[in-house]
Formats: sequence, structure tokens, C-alpha cells
Amino acid sequence: MPFFNGQLLPTPTLEYVVWLDVMGIQSSMSRSLPITANFIFKLHASALLAPNAGVTLYPVMDGLYAATPNQATIFEFLRAVFVEVANEFNQAADPLHRFIIRAALAYGPVIHGTAVPANASNPFQSAAGTAYKNAILLGIPMVQAHQAERNAPPFGLFVHESARAFSPVGTNPLHHVWWKWVNPNNAQIWNTLRGNLQTYYQWVKQRPNLLLYDADRIIVHEGLVEQYFA
Repeated sequence: MPFFNGQLLPTPTLEYVVWLDVMGIQSSMSRSLPITANFIFKLHASALLAPNAGVTLYPVMDGLYAATPNQATIFEFLRAVFVEVANEFNQAADPLHRFIIRAALAYGPVIHGTAVPANASNPFQSAAGTAYKNAILLGIPMVQAHQAERNAPPFGLFVHESARAFSPVGTNPLHHVWWKWVNPNNAQIWNTLRGNLQTYYQWVKQRPNLLLYDADRIIVHEGLVEQYFA
């Protein structure tokens, strides 16, 4: 039986945690593995291309966790990812080749696997074991972000109440349930995306069974697009 010395766990650090993923990946995977793989790897490639100094990334199949103690850093990272994937969406001619991402943000105590000493358990002392350990993230904000992501609009970010109530010293908590990534530098991409999303959901509403997309959720997501991009 493997032994783990919990007394060697480090003190948690207070950080922002984002869960970011591709919407409807189960339906997409049921239809086409190559197309779905394209969606997933483009998301992860976008995360690697985005400014991520100071951000720790934890890829998980169709999504990723991103953690950092700095509010400005997480928003710089998120804005770059959203812009990159929005460009992909805008440039895709075939609706079947378009994919949507969304995210949720929480704030609270986390433990990074990199901070857990290798001598906490013998398997972690090998090179492979250390790499495995370093790929682990623990903390309540992970759960909060993952559960709250359902409330995020397509191509939007939902802010969990933990990030609206608490923040790092010298930084104000966030004041809204949604954070919008639009700014003067990407306004054209934002506006083009808004129109393309409206067209996309008109197309989707005509094919719910073909796309394995619940008709009620289509209506909800279409309404969220109208509110978020208003």
C-alpha cells in the first residue's frame, strides 16, 4: 500500500483559479474524433501561445485549469486565449468546424503539486513520479470554478462569488458575475464574433438532433450570447 505523509503538505496559497473548456465536447466527440481533436488541441495551443508567465497551467482533456495569485495576470492570459479562439471561430467557413469555449473564475486556497516535497511518498522521488506529482492541483477554487462554468455565456467568463468577495491584498474584488474580455484593441474581433455567434445559433436551432445539442440548452445559450455581447 503506498504511503503518503500528509504532514509534509505545504501551506496553501491564495490564488485565482480558472476552469476553461470547450463547450459540448461529449456531443462533438460522439460525432467525429478528428474534428474534436482539432478543437481540443487548438484550445491548448492557444493557452500556450497566450502570455502565461506567472500562470500555472493544468491541462485536462477538453479543458484546463489555470492558477495565479495575480488578478491582472489571469485576465491578460484569459483575454489572449479568448481572442485567439474567437479568431478561429470567425475564420471557420463551415459551422461544423466552429467550436466555443467558456470559463469560470474562483479565488481561494490551493496547493500545487510542485510544492509537495518528493519525500512525502516514495513513488514521487523518481523523475517520472516527480513529473506526475507536479501535474496535480488541489483546492476548493477548482471545484467552485468547475461547477460555476455552467453559468458562463458562450465565449464568456463567469465570476464565482469567491472572487467577488475576496481578492489579493491591494486588489479590489470583482464586482460583476461576468467579466468581458473586449477592449479597444480587440473590439473588431468581439463585434464580428457577436454576429457570427448569432448566425451560428440560428444554424444550430435547425439541427439539435443532428448535433446532439439539447434544444432547451440551445435557447439558454443563445440568450446568454445576446446578454453578454450586448
